[in-house]
Amino acid sequence: MQDNMLVNLTGLKCHFMPIDLNIEYLIKFLKVGHSLGIAYHSITHITPNTSHSVRKVAYKLQELELHIFVPDRMGNDSVKPVVNILTSREQKLKSSTLATFNRKVRSMMVGEGIESEEDEIPPALFKVTHPEVDHDS
Repeated sequence: MQDNMLVNLTGLKCHFMPIDLNIEYLIKFLKVGHSLGIAYHSITHITPNTSHSVRKVAYKLQELELHIFVPDRMGNDSVKPVVNILTSREQKLKSSTLATFNRKVRSMMVGEGIESEEDEIPPALFKVTHPEVDHDS
């Protein structure tokens, strides 16, 4: 995809998203809010009182028991299971010994196990100079 603007709504470094994806999120948010009857419609710039909307969503979650694991819940057959990465990484970390870690660090320090990469992008063909900097000395 070309000519797509990036936006950073969080202000955090490297937390950009394409503008079209952001718009899709907003459309989904508006549709969900509308379907739950909690859509916010106002022309003022004041912070809305969302407590009613929050309670409505909380009651719906409780009604559907979404906070409880239900193995035969309708729609579960279409959901793909995912790995709990916190548990799997913790298990991997605990199963790895300090000696193994140190051995890998030592081998990396002498250049073993590291594949050299060739840059696919050619270097820039321009030279940046500044009139106040003497490059000959």
